[in-house]
Amino acid sequence: MSTATIGIEKRIVITAALFVLTLTGVIAMSVKVFGFGLPTCLTDVRPFRDGKVITQAPKRYEIHYLARMWRFEPADISIPPGSTADIYLSTADVTHGMQIVGTNINLMAVPGAVNYARVKFDQPGEYLVVCNEYCGIEHHQMAARIHVTDRAAAPPPLPVTAAAAPLGGQELLDKYACTACHSLDGSPMPGPTFKGLYGSKRTLADGTAAVADEAYLLESIEKPNAKTVKGFDPVMPETTIPPAEMRAIVQFIKTVK
Repeated sequence: MSTATIGIEKRIVITAALFVLTLTGVIAMSVKVFGFGLPTCLTDVRPFRDGKVITQAPKRYEIHYLARMWRFEPADISIPPGSTADIYLSTADVTHGMQIVGTNINLMAVPGAVNYARVKFDQPGEYLVVCNEYCGIEHHQMAARIHVTDRAAAPPPLPVTAAAAPLGGQELLDKYACTACHSLDGSPMPGPTFKGLYGSKRTLADGTAAVADEAYLLESIEKPNAKTVKGFDPVMPETTIPPAEMRAIVQFIKTVK
């Protein structure tokens, strides 16, 4: 090997080492000076089912975001300028994305995992939180807001004294995003259609059969993967629904012919 070739190889190695050192320095400066945190999948944190804000110290917060079709929880929070927030992201159903517009936060909400990043909000203003991973028919409406302001948060509204009317079965299907995977008109979707479902004979993935009576439907809502219908994947997430609302949903499904 010639001396010239050896010299070129040395320059390549030195250039590569300098590039790695420079990149490492930029990352370290971003974390130290600007408060940026690298997106991280946390293997030692269990997925959570509730969104919340935890105050760790003055201007230091944990924000636990729960993504579900089609909203973020919490949907609206206020923190003062100069705050550093540790963002933890989990999902209650399918895969979602989360981008905080105006920051470097861009995370994925993946079933069974928690993703994390840190961000510092130096500038006051309203930061929009959007889902940037298609997650169903109402994906475009999935958003939340972070208000970075010195003003104290507005007091909570007075409680409503009159009891709200209970939601009907079809409204409950929309509330729990059931129609994102189950059609009402027989159209093919990720889950079996509700049209003609009640009283029908269902062939299950294990080769057995079951009749879609009230008990079957209630079990399918409470334990969605207890009896998987042949031809469909067991991907329906478990959702806590009050018994009265489950019965209302079943009564509505009975009417979908």
